[in-house]
Amino acid sequence: MDADADADADADADFNVTEVIRGHSNGESNTTNSGNYVLTPAPILKRIHLSGDVVKWLRQGDRKYRDFFIRRMKQLATGETSRILQKRLVGSEHTIYETYLEQKSGFRILWTEKDDYLLVWYVAKHKNVSRLMKLIDDSKKRSERHRISITEIEEFQHDDVGVGGGESKSDMEEKHGHEIFLDPLGNVPLKVYNISTDDIEDIAKDNWTPGLHLTDEERDVVETRGTVLLLGRSGTGKTICICNRMEHDRQKFGKSPDFSQLFVARSPRLCRYVEHNIGSTPESKFTTFKKMMDQLEHVLPNVESIRGDFPDGQCMNFSRFKNEIYDGSEDVDTLVVWTNIRSFIKGSIEALKNPDFFITEEEYLSFEHFGKKRCRFSMKQRKFIYSVFLKYQEKLKKYDMWDNCDRIVALIQRLQQAKTTDPDLFQGETTWCKWSKIYVDEVQDYTQAECLLFFHLSGAGNLFLAGDPAQSVVRGVEFRFEDIRSVGYHIAGDQKDLIPLKPKTVNTNFRSHAGILGCAASILSQMFAQFPDSAKQLGKDNGLFQGPRPGVFHLAEPQIIGNLVAEKMNGTVILTHDDNVEQCKKKLGGYELVYGIRAAKGLEFKSVIVLDFFSSLPKDLQIPWREMLFGRASDDFSIKYPEVEGQLKLLYTAVTRCIERLFFAETLSSKSGDAFVRWMTTTSLKTPDGSLSTRAIATMNNITNIENMAMTQDEWLASGISNAEAAEAEESNNESSAKSLLEKAIYCFEQAEHEDFANKAKAQLESFTFRCKILTARRAGTSEDANYQKATEMEGSEIMAKLIQESLFLEARGLGKDLQYLTKKIYSSSDFMQKFLIQKLPGEEYSY
Repeated sequence: MDADADADADADADFNVTEVIRGHSNGESNTTNSGNYVLTPAPILKRIHLSGDVVKWLRQGDRKYRDFFIRRMKQLATGETSRILQKRLVGSEHTIYETYLEQKSGFRILWTEKDDYLLVWYVAKHKNVSRLMKLIDDSKKRSERHRISITEIEEFQHDDVGVGGGESKSDMEEKHGHEIFLDPLGNVPLKVYNISTDDIEDIAKDNWTPGLHLTDEERDVVETRGTVLLLGRSGTGKTICICNRMEHDRQKFGKSPDFSQLFVARSPRLCRYVEHNIGSTPESKFTTFKKMMDQLEHVLPNVESIRGDFPDGQCMNFSRFKNEIYDGSEDVDTLVVWTNIRSFIKGSIEALKNPDFFITEEEYLSFEHFGKKRCRFSMKQRKFIYSVFLKYQEKLKKYDMWDNCDRIVALIQRLQQAKTTDPDLFQGETTWCKWSKIYVDEVQDYTQAECLLFFHLSGAGNLFLAGDPAQSVVRGVEFRFEDIRSVGYHIAGDQKDLIPLKPKTVNTNFRSHAGILGCAASILSQMFAQFPDSAKQLGKDNGLFQGPRPGVFHLAEPQIIGNLVAEKMNGTVILTHDDNVEQCKKKLGGYELVYGIRAAKGLEFKSVIVLDFFSSLPKDLQIPWREMLFGRASDDFSIKYPEVEGQLKLLYTAVTRCIERLFFAETLSSKSGDAFVRWMTTTSLKTPDGSLSTRAIATMNNITNIENMAMTQDEWLASGISNAEAAEAEESNNESSAKSLLEKAIYCFEQAEHEDFANKAKAQLESFTFRCKILTARRAGTSEDANYQKATEMEGSEIMAKLIQESLFLEARGLGKDLQYLTKKIYSSSDFMQKFLIQKLPGEEYSY
């Protein structure tokens, strides 16, 4: 026995260890007022659950500590108890224990127990115990909030709203087992592993692989063979299912030398979350879709007849399309036209089969090729849209411009060509051109052409695609899961077993309570009534927590709302239309936490006010909205007003960002807004199935009677980090949105009084603003001026120094690459920037 073990054994002796059976009356130890334990007989533990953090600690930690951990687990499993084995932590509402790993290291094992098992949450230094105890306590409080049957929510009781049949409490308990575990750091399921008490010694083995603890629903999703489509509403744990599937695949296929897996999302924040959840390994990559395309363009050989250069200055995006091609002045909305071009005319499977890589007008007008369920527009509308497309395509060709569809087509062509000319690119586990498994989150944000690229990179039976068509709010994307299956048919050929099966579904909501979900369901009921093919209709969300119905502030004074969010509700997030953000900020006296709904997608907030959603709708849609909400929509409503579908999805997305308290506020009277208030707060209007509601969806609120809801410092800090990470996701897509998110991050860090993080965010904002200025100058041609080049070099070097000082190495690399264009002109014979700076900077370090 080594010295540490000797010290540990002595400590055990000092506390008079006695080998007894730990007793419980209600699944907990009984204690006297003095803190001594009264032990009563109880069964020996049969199993132990380990959180993902604990498994990661065991795999990465010192073998000596692993041995100590095994010893402690065996002692607890066989019923031993003493102060160092089972010390009840003081200050928690729930029974949480700490166990001394051993005396000298200061490590503590934090665990809870129930029935015949215990759950080990953390192994941590003693100085962190208090903070982690609070996190565990909060997680258990959230898990144990009074759960109700979905059938108790009136909005879910009508089968035709697209949310299926309900479950009783006993059904839910049987479905989810003994307990639901929520991650202490978020409203998602906690990743848990199972080990039998008979197998505790296996932890010492180098190849130890614990099994995942899964519900029947999760197991069905994770263990299904072939390509899996996963459908679930917001907050139902789709991303956790991806993590579990990646872990399952590692355990099943990881021993193969050629095994590789790639996780893809548009958001860097999601990539980091998944990587942190399952851990990094040499065979696994986590990347944004943009970075994946950049990598492919870098490694794939150029082909003379295929475009390989896609400069930013010649990119056609939605805002440019609206300003230069079509401003929506005719009968069809600009976004509707843009979506049809991107998703159907150029981004569909049919387009990729055409030699010109876009469908003919005859194909587009054909209801046989693009049926009414898929492309919900009249013949007249389609003819107009195609005429705009021809004008659009002509401009792209004339000015050598490109759009994202062009880039995807070029990548697929080069990939197919390389299979013949450069087969070595598809061998080995580190190639970007071939992956054993690919996992895509938020798949509703991708066109068919983009999904086809995933199929080409992995093969038809090796994809895991998760998403929710009801949250399809990315401009230019019209998504249905049926379209993914069409891509499968296209690439599978005669191998019909490779065609994706119908989507699996998850229906347990871990984020929002019943009051919010009831509101979300009511919005979906309107969408399914008027646009029945707009999104897959799911079964009811189960496992709901009770909570207050949303509140409504009707015709509220902007100044009063501004005062409210500055004081009692400081930290509450304001959501509005993306092009209405600056106007709302001014209305509220410069309040910083105002987000566009699209910019907020993927984020979640404790408290939300949806501000002026209805008064900001176009004038020509005010009456259609009113007629829809009052149950008076015409039979051809979806044909006449297709843009309402996207607005309903936008409203649904706004509602489902909220965790606890949701409010709607309209500062101006409007036909749609007045109708919405009546629809939400009364029972006088019929539901889409023709019946009368028995309970209002929301309540009218007196804005002067709101209780204090200000955020804590920890909540401000978490919000700041979320905003900073979200800003990185927007850098390449929306410059103004990225700046706005960084400004919000600075505001949150300052409210949290965290000077270090505030300085980091300020340095990143300064760099990003400077890089945008460089790009603008390049587009305008002013970057060729010698005086400009020298001044820019000096300013850039000062910003670079700040970034390095703040350890923002990824941003420093980006700035260095942008400056390299100038330094090559000033010092044409020097490669100093690339050789001695950019290559020396870490490339994938996290900033916060």
